[in-house]
Parts: sequence; structure tokens; C-alpha cells
Amino acid sequence: MKHILQSAILIALCFCNYSVFSQMSYGGEPYSFKHSNISEAVPFIEMDRIDAEQLLAEDALVGKEQALRIGVVQPINYTKENCGRIDYLPDGGYIWRVGIYCPDATFASINFSKFIIPKEAELFVYTKDKDFVIGKFTHENQMEGEIFYPQDIPGEAFIIEYYEPGNAEFNGILEMDEVLNGYRDIFNVKDDTKGGLGSANGTCHPNAVCLDAQWHDQINSVVCYTMTAGGYVYMCSGAMVNNTARDGKKYVLTADHCYNSGATWKFYFNYQTSTCNGTTGPYNRSATGCNVRARGSASTSSDFMLLEITGTINSIYNAYLAGWNNTTTTPSSGMCIHHPGGDLKKISTPATIRNGALVYSNRTKYWITTWNYSTGTTEQGSSGSPLFNQNKLIVGQLYAGSSSCVSVPGNAGQAGPSGEDFYGKFSNSWTNNNNTNNAKKLKPWLDPNNTGATTLQGEYLNNVGIANYTEVVNALTVYPNPSNGIVTVSGSFESNEGVCNIYNTLGANVLSRNISLEPEFTMNLNDLMPGIYFIEINDNTNVYRSKIIITK
Repeated sequence: MKHILQSAILIALCFCNYSVFSQMSYGGEPYSFKHSNISEAVPFIEMDRIDAEQLLAEDALVGKEQALRIGVVQPINYTKENCGRIDYLPDGGYIWRVGIYCPDATFASINFSKFIIPKEAELFVYTKDKDFVIGKFTHENQMEGEIFYPQDIPGEAFIIEYYEPGNAEFNGILEMDEVLNGYRDIFNVKDDTKGGLGSANGTCHPNAVCLDAQWHDQINSVVCYTMTAGGYVYMCSGAMVNNTARDGKKYVLTADHCYNSGATWKFYFNYQTSTCNGTTGPYNRSATGCNVRARGSASTSSDFMLLEITGTINSIYNAYLAGWNNTTTTPSSGMCIHHPGGDLKKISTPATIRNGALVYSNRTKYWITTWNYSTGTTEQGSSGSPLFNQNKLIVGQLYAGSSSCVSVPGNAGQAGPSGEDFYGKFSNSWTNNNNTNNAKKLKPWLDPNNTGATTLQGEYLNNVGIANYTEVVNALTVYPNPSNGIVTVSGSFESNEGVCNIYNTLGANVLSRNISLEPEFTMNLNDLMPGIYFIEINDNTNVYRSKIIITK
């Protein structure tokens, strides 16, 4: 049974240690953080303990053709009138707070079935230690149907705080109907000793940043997302994709078998390490809400789904809208970028990519991949992740397969992987055998003006439609490398003017400036902290890119 606990929140003497993260939020800090006269005691609602071992045993019997289950939904019926505590303020306003405790949870969150608050009010959600704070959320965060659901919170407990001033237009309505209780440690909350393995079962998955120099843009297109439906929380992978109108539509290509009717959706960006041997990455960059634009099942099509994110995508995420190829040409090589087991972003190199029509009579809608030794494979949770061809264009999304990191018998002791995987062909999803229903094919959404394009290059959401772009990414010479910040740049530029952007390993743009271009010139990058960066120069015709290392 659920019951109320009385818990005193230990307030740090200095609040400079907490961080406020953005998820369609508007900054600031909770009222109680700024006023020392507010009581520190907050009542907690304790949820039922779930049987994680039993759930994991059930999950072990499920293959890649199903979404990865990561949590359980516990129904509740609470409002700010029937739980928590209210502190009345001198101006006639008040703050309401309540804590939620999910024993042994790896992450947790709350769903509001009614979120109707005046424009003067604000809501925050934070962990008991105040190290993780999201908000503020305002009336502008209300979603269709007068609902709202914030991003997941790491750990087993969190506090909801609502502030309403005395001059508010009306008394806000907050009704909570679901608590999400995570049992898979997708954020490495309980065990950060696993390092890059996180929640992945296998040990052969390289961190995506290991090949960032070659696949930087494509890595920035890949997201993991969660769906809450039918009493559970599920997770899959996907990739943001460009469309020929270049209008900044926030489309995500993924797998149809990840679909759940009536689901609530949360998308996570940049959940990746900053170094090749890194063990942690940010899990606070999210967007919520989406519309399902098109779907095709594995039985009728190539197991594809196109989503359009409705929530705000913060510009600091530096999201990339990947390019695509809708032809039937078999890739000569390629790459898969994904979140196996909900883990930090990984990258896997196919050993072969074959046309399923030439291998199996019932696999005509799929590309078939095998994997190189020690350079990755896929797992449950990788579902929906993109397969890129040799030109770094999406040609498919992961449906199912038997691959794993397990060693292949008779392989001279080398580590796996073994098995093969099936990626639904982008070319099949494009028209779905000339289906007349726009909700069952990609073409109406990704080529809305019916240009007949067979390929499209990717571009960053922050810059979409602003400048011309090209298929070619040219080499750029930068030396000395490593350097102390003063570097010489050399390239075969076609213009005497250009734009220089420098990105860190998380994809954030840390420097942008207009520059004069000569065959060789010097740049002062002393403002950059020591670390690994990627310099990109656009001369309005071509793109030039190089990896640089700053040491001081």
C-alpha cells in the first residue's frame, strides 16, 4: 500500500551546487530555494516496490523486434488539495510541495492528467539533494488535452514544487494520475562502474565519440526516446531526418514495433560520452510530445515509423537532421548509431550489408548486416536506430536480428559479434508499394513538394534553410595539432569569405564567427578550454572539417 512519509529535506548551506536543466522550461529557481523562512519538511508519498528481478527475467525472453521495457507505471489519484503541504505567503500566494518516493527505482517521473495553471504560476521538479532540477514550467507548458509530463528524474525520489502568487488570475489545477518507476538503470544511477557498458548486455559496443571525427553530424542526429503506455515504460532509438522543404520539421525515423497506442513520448539528445573511453554523459537534454505521421508494420511494410516532435528542442542540443537515400542501391559499407539497452550512444560497423531479397525469400524489404569483430553490434533498445550508407545517408532502420557480442565458435578466441540484423529499407518505406494512404509512407512527409528527390543531404536544425549545403565534406588541414590555441588552417577554399563553427564533443557550438579565407591563415582559439573540438568551415559552396585538440 502507498502511504505518506514525513521527510526533512537537508538544505545545503550554499545553493551553488544545484543545476537547472532545460526541457521546454523557462529558467529560474524554486521559491523555497530563495526563501530561508520556508519549512524544510516535505511529506513524501511512497509508491509500491516493484519486482525488478521478475521484470528483468521476463525481458530476457524478448528479442529486438520488441521495444525495450525499462519501467512500470503506477496509477495514482493525487491533487494539490489531497496531498503534500501548502505554505501560505504574506502576499496571499502559496507554495505547494509533495515528494514522491519509489523504492529502489533507477529513475522516476510524474504525469499530470490536468495541468491548468495561471500565467503567473510556476512549477519545478527536483531531486531531494537538489542536484537535479527541472523547470520552471509555466502555463505555456500545457500540452494538448490540458496534460503535462516532465522528463524523467534520476534516482528513486523527487519533489514537486508549485508556486502561485497572490495576484494570480485563478487557482491552478494540478491532477496527477501516474508515477513512472524505472527499473533499468539507463542513466547509470546505481552503478557507474559499468562505464561505457551502462545497461547494454554486450561489451563490444564502442562509444559513438570514438568515430566522431568521421560521423560527427550523424551522431548528432541519433536520439533515444521513451514511451509510456499500457502500464509500462519502453525505450527505443531513432534518428532525426531532413525533408526536401528544408523547413525545420522535427521528424524522427524509427521502428513501427516501438509504437504504443496512446503513449506519452520523451526524447533524449546528446546522451553520449565525451571521450572514447568515457563512462558518463548528459541525460538532461530532452523534448516531450510528438505526433505519429506515418507507420508501416513488419508484416505489411518495412517496420518503419515517422514521428514529429511537438515540444521545443533547445538549440544547445545542436540536433542534426540526417540525410537519406531512397534508392534500392545496396550500400557498399555503412554505420549504425544506437542506444543498446538504453545505454550511452554507441556506434557499430557492419562487416557486410546485403540485399535481403538475395538472401531470404521473406526478407525483400530489409537490408541484412553482419558485424566486424569488436566494433559493435546491436541489442534490444537499438530498435529503430538508423543504418547509414557509405555516403552517410540513412538507408534503413533496425527491425530485428540475432546479433550479439557473444564470440563466434571457432573464431580463434576473438570476441564476437555473431549473428545478423535486419534493417527495414528506406526505399520500401518511401512509398510502401505505392500505398495511397499518406499515413503509411514516408514520401509525403519527407518530400512534401513532390520534388522526386532520391537523395537529400542533412543539415543542423539550428541552421536549417539558411545556407546552401553540399554532399561533399572536404578535408581541412589544421596545425599544430594538438596546439595551445594558435593554429594554422589550410584548405582549397572556393570563396574568400566563410563561416567558422567549432563544436565540442557533445555537439554544442562553442564558437561561431565570420572569417576571411585564404589558402592558409592563422586562427586564435585561446578562448577555448583544453579538450577535443571539431572545426567546420563553410565557404557557401563547400564544407571543410577537421578534428582539433587544444592543450594549455
